[in-house]
Amino acid sequence: MHHVPRRYGWLLVAACLLIGQAGCLNPSLVNATVGGLYPIAPGNEPFVMARVINDTTATLDIPIVYDDGTTPTREYWVRDLTPEGRDTGILLSWPVLRIAVGDLNNPLLPLIVANYPDGTANQVYFGRPALEAGVDFDRGDTIIFHFTRDSQSAAYIRVSVGRIQAGDQPSTFNRGDPFERLRLLLDATGF
Repeated sequence: MHHVPRRYGWLLVAACLLIGQAGCLNPSLVNATVGGLYPIAPGNEPFVMARVINDTTATLDIPIVYDDGTTPTREYWVRDLTPEGRDTGILLSWPVLRIAVGDLNNPLLPLIVANYPDGTANQVYFGRPALEAGVDFDRGDTIIFHFTRDSQSAAYIRVSVGRIQAGDQPSTFNRGDPFERLRLLLDATGF
């Protein structure tokens, strides 16, 4: 059995603490290894989170489109999501009836733009029907749109969809719940 010298063990602990202070840790990883520190989905709160992850070499411009029942389509643009930036998202008030990246009604309409380091740009399509409430997601869930490299695709990018269900996380957290805080702030200000 190989033993790590004590000074390296303390350096590892210090590095982990510094990374945690910088906010670079993945909340899912922290929750799985340490326990319920951070919520990764809105849970009991009246929201749906749409998260976008860029695991490509391109800088992406991504329209997140959704239907909340009040207007036919609402749109939020994630612009200039670099591979280094990798991850961002938007929190949507419930109800959300349908959601997609690109176009709600035409999954083959290439509205996502991938700008590569060599100066070329490709248009990317979502490639699947819009996600529907009650079928593909529910209140309190996080929907993940994951962009990865794919040599089989004409745009060299594949869009996969994941879901973190509201009930798939601890019910209490050691740290503050930002989803709960936002709901309290919205309630206090009359929204």
